Formats: sequence, structure tokens, C-alpha cells
Amino acid sequence: MSHPKRLAVVLLLAMAAGSASAAAPSRKTPARSQPQPQMEEAQRRYERGREFYEEGDFRAALVEFQRAHELAPSYRLLYNIAQVQYQLQDYAGALRSFQQYLRDGQADITPQRRDEVQREVERLRSRVATLDIVTQPVGAKVSVDDEPVGTTPLSEPVMVSAGRRKVTAELPGEPPVTRMVDVAGMDSMVVRLDFAPPPAPRAATVPPPASEPSVATTSALTARAEEPRGVPWKMWAATGALAVGAGVTAVLASSAASDLKTRRDTFGVTRAQLDDASGKTKTLALTSDILTGATVVAAGISAYLTFFSGGDSDTPAPSSSSVRVGVGPGSVGVSGAF
Repeated sequence: MSHPKRLAVVLLLAMAAGSASAAAPSRKTPARSQPQPQMEEAQRRYERGREFYEEGDFRAALVEFQRAHELAPSYRLLYNIAQVQYQLQDYAGALRSFQQYLRDGQADITPQRRDEVQREVERLRSRVATLDIVTQPVGAKVSVDDEPVGTTPLSEPVMVSAGRRKVTAELPGEPPVTRMVDVAGMDSMVVRLDFAPPPAPRAATVPPPASEPSVATTSALTARAEEPRGVPWKMWAATGALAVGAGVTAVLASSAASDLKTRRDTFGVTRAQLDDASGKTKTLALTSDILTGATVVAAGISAYLTFFSGGDSDTPAPSSSSVRVGVGPGSVGVSGAF
């Protein structure tokens, strides 16, 4: 059946019968009469297809034979188309062409040819499978091995050749969905292609209503805001007392140093008198230094309590304060009342 010379003879007979039926239609020939230019174009297509077939270019031959059948429809050409599809291992296509050949030819097909085609049909049935292709949502364009087969929902399962098949569904505005399926002869398989559901709308997040502060809280905040920062009066008073003491001892130390110098320059002053004046000067100078350092420390503490702490806010400002500095032979005393 697949021998090129045999196919060429069959094709010649098919075209001759098609041409004769165009000139004188017969009840036994289902082909419709076609205009002469169209018949001539079909003849040229047929001749070109035969050349491709004899050269082994089955794909080009199939295209030319199908074009000739479109120009001058004849069931006889379907037999030849089926043979070429078989050579291309398109078993599903060959089965469809043979089945259409039997339907269109009906009584015009000789019993011998009908039996031959029936045997080919049975052999091809074992090499094809059916795919029930379903998409969600429906309305998708479906193709098998990049050949369109229809839009879902399909009216019937799709017949495909055994082997690995590529099934694709396309929807406008959506990326294509593709599945590769392996089917054996006489298989019947459901292929489901689901498109990704649209993302659910995100619910708007409503912030909870701001709670109004209670009357007690508001009153406490108001009272705290109006509460003045306390001043550490005691610390500042102590700082002032130390500063006064430092100043007084500094003056006394300077006076003692002057007295010591005078005694050293005076004739007849004893060594004991000079030692007494020198000791007094050193004591007053040391006391002045100590009081000055203490004043600096107290001032720092007072400033911190004033600006960074609540201070003695509960302690009222002193009504009066006094500082007394006493100087004795070889000693200095500082006392105060706050």
C-alpha cells in the first residue's frame, strides 16, 4: 500500500475520475462540479504532490494533496491522503481520512477496496488513543502538538496517535497551560488543564478606632504637665556656702602669705614666729583649695538635680540661710544654717 508507484497509479485514477465527474456528473460520484480553472489548479497540485511523494518528501506531498482535495473534493483523494499520513506516522490522521473515505464513497467503493480499507482501519485503531480534554474555566482554545482541535467544552474526545503528546490550552489574558502526556494505543485518558484562579481581592485593613482617654487619665496628665519642676534649694544653699568658704579662706590665705613675707623682712623675728606664720599660710591655702573643689562638685550635683531630676519640689524655698567662717590659730572653721 505504501509503495510510491502504486500510490501514483491510484492518484491518477482518482484525478481522472474527478475530471470525468466534473464533465458529466454521475449518481455514483459524490464530487461536485468545479469551474475549469479550479479543476486545472487541482490537477497541478496533484502532479506536484506526486513528485514530492516519489522524492520521499511526504510532508510536502500531503500539503499538495490536501490542497487538491479542497479545490476539487473527491473521496478517492482521501484514500491517497490517508496513505501519506501513514507514511508520516500520523496514525490518527490516517484513521480519520480512511473513515471519511468510507463514509463519502459508500456504494461507489468496490467490495475488495472496502475490505482492504477496513483492515487498515482496524490496524490503525490499535495505534491511536483518545483524549477527553477539559479546561477550567471553559472557553479555552485547545491544541494537540500545536494543531488546533477546538474550543472547550469539546463536542467529543480528540483522537491522537500513540506516543508523547503535547496538549495546550489558551485563554485571552492568561499564560498558556501545557501538559505532556504519554498515551498507548487504544488508551482513553482525561486531560485536565486548569488556569490559575484570579487572586482574591485583599480586604482593606481598617485601623481600630482610637480610644478616648478616661477622665482620670486626662486629669493626671494635665496635672503632671502643669506641675513645675522642683528646685533643689538645699543643694544650691550648700554650694553657696562652700563657695563663700572657699572665697574667705582664699582671702585669709593671701593675707597670711603677706604677713609671712613681712615677718621675713623684719629684723629680730624669731624662727618660731616664722614657722607659725608659714604653717598658718599653708593651712589656709590648703583649706581654700579643698573648699573650691567641693564647691565645683556641689555645683555640678545641684545643676543635675535642677535640669534632669525633680529636685526637692516638696521642700519649700528656705526663708533664710547663713554661712559662718571661723579662723583660729592654725585652723579654719565653716558652719552654716539653712
